[in-house]
Amino acid sequence: MSKKWTEAHPGSSAIVDYKEFNAGFNAYKSSFNGDLDRTTLPDDFIGETSVVAGAFHQVQITNSSDLSSSIDTTLGGSSWRCPSYKTYNGGWIQADEVTVSKFKEGMCHWEYSFIFFNYIVKSFLGATKYIEVRMVWDDTVVLESYKISQPIQSTRLVASFPTTGGNHTAKVFVRAPARGLVAHDLVTTPLFHIVCPSHLIIGRWR
Repeated sequence: MSKKWTEAHPGSSAIVDYKEFNAGFNAYKSSFNGDLDRTTLPDDFIGETSVVAGAFHQVQITNSSDLSSSIDTTLGGSSWRCPSYKTYNGGWIQADEVTVSKFKEGMCHWEYSFIFFNYIVKSFLGATKYIEVRMVWDDTVVLESYKISQPIQSTRLVASFPTTGGNHTAKVFVRAPARGLVAHDLVTTPLFHIVCPSHLIIGRWR
């Protein structure tokens, strides 16, 4: 409840009753809705034929290509699409990109799944081997993982965030540590592979 102060002190006559307020407010609100609400509509009034496709949410699933940035073709087996310290010395490189369309203003749920091979065979000697993954919606970072140091694993990263309508670009960036000790971080050793990437993007709006 709320209070309306008088010149002397608030008494029972100055207290606004919340039931009376709700009744008056609901009538005012109903005038904008054409006197329609859930109490005046019959059961099963809205069926499948009443709902426009894509009016509430949109789901897109995209299986994208493998990592194609900073490929070191001198390693052999270049179809793995991986960098080495011949072509990479730290920093974010783009690993994936997809475009989504027909979005409306609302919320976006983005799941990025992939399998990675991380070469950490020299880590016990002092080499630092890990990868980090960054998910970027247009030019906004919506998720950044911590250091992933396992040698091989399937991973799913999930981000939910507000978005505008229209077309959008979803990008994934990866980075590894720069080369450290020469004796341990070999120039010709592959750094990481990302394979079987998949995007599940759900747009929700009302």
